[in-house]
Amino acid sequence: MSPSALARRSKYVVFLGGSPSNANDGNSHAQPRLWSRALGGFLALGVILLTAACDGGSTIAAARLNQLVLTEQDMPGFRTFYNGAQVRLDNQGTNRVDAARFGREGGWISRFHPAVSTTTSGPLVVESRADLFKTSDGAKSDFAAYKTLLSKAGSVRQEIVVLGLTPDTKGVTFTQPGGRTLRFFQIAWRDRNATASITVEGFDGDITQEQAIALAKKQQAHIKGA
Repeated sequence: MSPSALARRSKYVVFLGGSPSNANDGNSHAQPRLWSRALGGFLALGVILLTAACDGGSTIAAARLNQLVLTEQDMPGFRTFYNGAQVRLDNQGTNRVDAARFGREGGWISRFHPAVSTTTSGPLVVESRADLFKTSDGAKSDFAAYKTLLSKAGSVRQEIVVLGLTPDTKGVTFTQPGGRTLRFFQIAWRDRNATASITVEGFDGDITQEQAIALAKKQQAHIKGA
């Protein structure tokens, strides 16, 4: 099956090495609890700071929308077969079909396939999307819609752990049976007043979760710099 045909179709783990050196005094049981409470407060602060970073700074201007997706420079060995504004068909039949949802200002999409048409290994289709909203609250609502959408992707799906993007990130993988089973990885996330997603498609066993995450991080670099 050619790529052109396919185009159509913290958790934290903490090891406490023991109680403090003066554990033999009367507070030997209380001190580990104090350490645990202090550590819990530290981790909670970390989550707050990550969330603040996701919402902090100025909003992304609508004029930069087309700069928030992957480019051919991000995709050595691939060519763009679509790069432009999202249209209604791109979200048809989903909970994100309303183009004016949550104060949305617009959406952009780019799609890629291998430059060599006979390629059958590795990613065969890569889709990169971005949507902008007037406020971060609008983007939060759209990300919630993304999470609902991804929770229904494929008949049998599995969540994947995605680290290194933003606190608002969700990833799944699923397969599509056929003459040769296709594997999909989908990752969606939010940064300030933007939502974004990556979809990577290829034959099962020929693409990896790590490839999808690497592409998502490349796209996030564009969004972070906008």
